[in-house]
Amino acid sequence: MINYSLEIEGNKIKNWIIKRFFKEYLDKAYQQGGIDSFPLAQKDILETMADDLDKKAEELAKKKLNDLLSPVDLHKVVTVNKLAGLIFIGGNKAEEGRLANLKSEAEFILNSEVWQLLKETPKSLAERAMFVSGEGLDDMKKGRSILYTLSNQQNILEILKSYIPKNKPNLKENQE
Repeated sequence: MINYSLEIEGNKIKNWIIKRFFKEYLDKAYQQGGIDSFPLAQKDILETMADDLDKKAEELAKKKLNDLLSPVDLHKVVTVNKLAGLIFIGGNKAEEGRLANLKSEAEFILNSEVWQLLKETPKSLAERAMFVSGEGLDDMKKGRSILYTLSNQQNILEILKSYIPKNKPNLKENQE
């Protein structure tokens, strides 16, 4: 039988991936006699697989870690300075053109049936979890969390919708 460890130094994730995903392919090749018939070719194949698997295992590990941590893209966070009347996206003051575009998008979204469905469905599920099928404080917290998220989404859309573009100077007046 083939040794599946492939001796990848110190990385249990890589070994697990090799054993989990490539064992059946190696077993099939071994049964057919193909991989065992050329020892040098077998060594090259296993080394190539180990190199490819190192990369694939690292990519898979990063993706899984990324999925677990669900990092926030700080370039997409909207904040508002109410005193100055400024909207910031990703910590930078949003440009007039971008805000005008986001305003029209927000108006479209708020008037769409899809938005109503996206808003009312989780709201209904949250209320059901809190008041109908809820059995404890955790269910109330879960429902409140959903309602809080919906409220934040609604507030962001309303802020963008209420944006008033600054008046640009009239070119005809400047020419006279």
